[in-house]
Amino acid sequence: MRLKHFIYVLFFMLTCSFVNAQVKFETKVSKRRLGLNERLRVDFEMNKDGDNFNPPDFRGFRVVGGPNQAISNSYINGKRTYSKTYSYFLSPKSRGRFSIGQATIDINGETYKTSPITVEV
Repeated sequence: MRLKHFIYVLFFMLTCSFVNAQVKFETKVSKRRLGLNERLRVDFEMNKDGDNFNPPDFRGFRVVGGPNQAISNSYINGKRTYSKTYSYFLSPKSRGRFSIGQATIDINGETYKTSPITVEV
């Protein structure tokens, strides 16, 4: 009887931990200021697997690498962590302030968007 009760409690706790996990989808850049002859790395990171990833229009930049994809899936002390990253390498076309717009992805039937990031060349 105790084992059966323990299994129910364990199942309930695991179910609650999966339900409460929030989706994170964000943009990270290697630097906010760069020179005209430097390269910029842009990473779009999420903590859940998704479909239909759409990168932004990289106005003011030329894509010189990517998209590259990296996936990490690990269990630490019984807790699962998942990370998926799409990376691009960009070269600026001219000097100025440029905005890297919103990327979108569908995760569990919902569309998520990143926040725009401003970069100065």
